[in-house]
Amino acid sequence: VTREPEGVGVRPDGKVFYVTCETTGDVFAFDTGTFKQLGQIRVGLRPRSIDFLPDGSRAFVPSESAGELNMIDSINQKLLKTVTLPKGSRPQCVKVSPDGKKLYAGCGRAGTVCVADTATLAPLNFIKVGARPWGIVLSPDGKYLFAANGPSDDVSVVDLASEKEIQRI
Repeated sequence: VTREPEGVGVRPDGKVFYVTCETTGDVFAFDTGTFKQLGQIRVGLRPRSIDFLPDGSRAFVPSESAGELNMIDSINQKLLKTVTLPKGSRPQCVKVSPDGKKLYAGCGRAGTVCVADTATLAPLNFIKVGARPWGIVLSPDGKYLFAANGPSDDVSVVDLASEKEIQRI
């Protein structure tokens, strides 16, 4: 079976790295010292990226084709919860806020960034940005989110305090 590795992330303690595989919807966990496989977690199709709570206890993975967000116990390598986003959402890139309370997901074709509670995965808000926000990143101070909007050929600057787009570059 071809799995087509897509995204890679390292748990904050540096002890485990994860690989998301787009074709099969698998997330593999490996020990960074021995490279031994520690787990295989099945999520929805096209998991694109992974990010973690600051303490490394939870990982978050979007499933683009399924329109889902997944929460993984990154200590025991088990899927804890999956939440389906509104129709048209195609989450690709996820980032956790510095305080670990919010998860941000660029929702592709929906033209939004989903804001979810990291404890429950419940969507709290959808921030309108440019066309197909594929990649997102948070500023080091946690005040801004930057979304790379593919077809609209621009970058949205989102103020995270107000959860509103404040500029397009």
